[in-house]
Amino acid sequence: MEFDLRNVLNFASAYLEGKSLSPRLDAEILLSFVLSKDKIWIYSNFDFKLDEKCAKKYQEVLNKRYKEMPIAYIIGKKEFMGLDFKITDKVLVPRPETEELVEKLICDSRKYGWKKFLDFGSGSGVISISLAKFLPNAEVWVVDESKDALDLTVENAKKFGVEEKIHIAQTETERFDVVVSNPPYLTKAEWNSSADLHFEPYEALVGGEDGNDFYRMILATYRPKRFYFEIAHPFRESLKEIFDNFGKYEIIKDLSGRDRIAILW
Repeated sequence: MEFDLRNVLNFASAYLEGKSLSPRLDAEILLSFVLSKDKIWIYSNFDFKLDEKCAKKYQEVLNKRYKEMPIAYIIGKKEFMGLDFKITDKVLVPRPETEELVEKLICDSRKYGWKKFLDFGSGSGVISISLAKFLPNAEVWVVDESKDALDLTVENAKKFGVEEKIHIAQTETERFDVVVSNPPYLTKAEWNSSADLHFEPYEALVGGEDGNDFYRMILATYRPKRFYFEIAHPFRESLKEIFDNFGKYEIIKDLSGRDRIAILW
């Protein structure tokens, strides 16, 4: 039995309704993945028949998405700053809000001439590699408690040709222009109430009881010219107290009007 792409997409979109905020888009991405074809090809070939082998594979990936597994884990990649990063379930799925953090840091680095960076909690390497890719003179050191994450950062760095600009940090005494981090910042209570996040590594999401453990540790360990952090919305009072005690800082909202970036000095 064969199925044309028009009916396949209509079925898949309806199947994912209520399980995704963008069921049609998810259905398209997964079909592109199964067929190894882009969206333009799919819409130009609506009468193409999906054979039973491909239909079975498509149903398998749809079932994973129906269970709310992130798309990036299913297809093994995620676009960030226009680059397709390899992603595994050992690391956090990159978010668009983090792109705003990176864009701000790149802009400021060009303005102030910053060249030496530390990315704390590198994950898949989206922050460190973006800095290395878009700042010609950048050298970026990375820290992560997970060996799997560091290995993936190195793999992605090689993919984008910046492996010589990415270094595994060996000492805490190194001096940096900027320490940047999208640290684990959920509270345990927030994680417990967010079942949609439970596919992602707990240790990449939760920053202790109050969500602030990594901010405390990073601020106490390093002495760069600037810290650039991603933070949770709303800017929690307990984190404000930490920042107040540290020194000067600025909170910047993301494109959705939510507290998202903290710059400290």
